[in-house]
Amino acid sequence: MKRILIIDDNQMVVNLYRSAFASAGFGVEFANDGEAGIAAARRMPPDVVLLDLMMPKMSGVDVLKALRQDPILSDVPVIVISNAYTPDRMEQLWSAGATQILTKASTRPSVLVDAVRTALAPK
Repeated sequence: MKRILIIDDNQMVVNLYRSAFASAGFGVEFANDGEAGIAAARRMPPDVVLLDLMMPKMSGVDVLKALRQDPILSDVPVIVISNAYTPDRMEQLWSAGATQILTKASTRPSVLVDAVRTALAPK
C-alpha cells in the first residue's frame, strides 16, 4: 500500500483528504506543522507528501527545502496544495523542488488523488 503524508494544520482539510485517500486504497499519515511533518517523513519515508504552505513553526517552503536536502527524502514527490500563492512564492516552490502545485480552493479530493497517482507513475 502506498503511503501519503499530509502536512497541514487545518484538521478539516486533513480529514477530507484522509478520507479520499483511504477510499482510494492509500495509507495516510498526517502532521499538523512543518517540524512534525519532517520528523514523520524521516521516521517512515512516505511515497508522496502533500504540503500546505501556511503552518505554525515552519513554512511549507522551508519544509520542502528540508525534504529536498535529506538524501533519503530528496526524491519523494511533494505536491504543494495551498491558497497562499504569489508569483514570487510560486517561483520559490518550483526552485525548491515542488513536484506539483495545486490550489486548495479549486482542487477536489478526487483530482488530488489523481495527481498523487500521476506523481507515483513510473517515469
